[in-house]
Amino acid sequence: MLMRIKIFFFFFFFGFFLITCSAHAQYWSVWQKTHNITLGLSSDEKWAFFIQKNDAGVDNIYKVELKTNVVTPVTNFTERPVLSGIVLFGKPAVVYSRAASTKGDDIHLYRINVLTTDPPVDFTPKDGTSSKKILGMADNGRYVYYLSDRGAGSKTDTYRYDAAQYITELALANDKDYETLAWSHDQTQLLLRDPKTGIHYRYSIESTDKQQTDASDAAFKGYYSSDKGNLSLNQKYIHYPVREEKIIERASNSKLPLPEDAYDLIIGQKELSVLYVNEKKLYLYDIAKKTSKELTAIK
Repeated sequence: MLMRIKIFFFFFFFGFFLITCSAHAQYWSVWQKTHNITLGLSSDEKWAFFIQKNDAGVDNIYKVELKTNVVTPVTNFTERPVLSGIVLFGKPAVVYSRAASTKGDDIHLYRINVLTTDPPVDFTPKDGTSSKKILGMADNGRYVYYLSDRGAGSKTDTYRYDAAQYITELALANDKDYETLAWSHDQTQLLLRDPKTGIHYRYSIESTDKQQTDASDAAFKGYYSSDKGNLSLNQKYIHYPVREEKIIERASNSKLPLPEDAYDLIIGQKELSVLYVNEKKLYLYDIAKKTSKELTAIK
């Protein structure tokens, strides 16, 4: 009888342990955020993409070949600058934001092939005067998440652009002023925050069900906020993008020896190198060799 009781309690607590671990092991993912200058590296790490001014003094997207340091333009607008962008992996393309008219109250999102002369594709052409902001890219490379309002003074919804099927999906119809902080590793949930109360919520994209959650459940699991880091693609490094911007190797808990005033740090998809800016120059840091290579000066 005593043996049966022991076995019963063993399986009871073992089952409870599995349920608890499953409930708290949700991986919140923001693989890559947008930056002011650096946009990222290509999947094969042959190209680096960045923003600088052209001869007209307008911010545009450029690419630099890492082998030769040859810089060529990807866009060449003479008005209405590129505001931000993000490099898709698995595809030779960049998604970027830019005003669609001179008035500037209609920020649209575009996809452009970086290896051809094809014109950019506006995948938000029917959104009128709404303003958009790129949040980041999913770690599976499929989705680019972004914010879009419904005009001045309206609520801000969260959308995601499916880079595989070239379609846009509504992820959150915002009935309040919730902030979208991150998305789950399996791309089924959003991590929301009510800025007035500081309460965090799990939000199901499919069912629209919202459940309050403890913020500590998300800490250092790829969750991005003003004081947390976000994980690199294979979770080997944590990037802290604010205050003292830095990259920490998780296994050793040591900081990569980048210049103290380096900024706009982006870890390559292969986790072999880091793109960064220092003293108005673009650099590539080789993690294994612990050396930096100057790529180009920033205009």
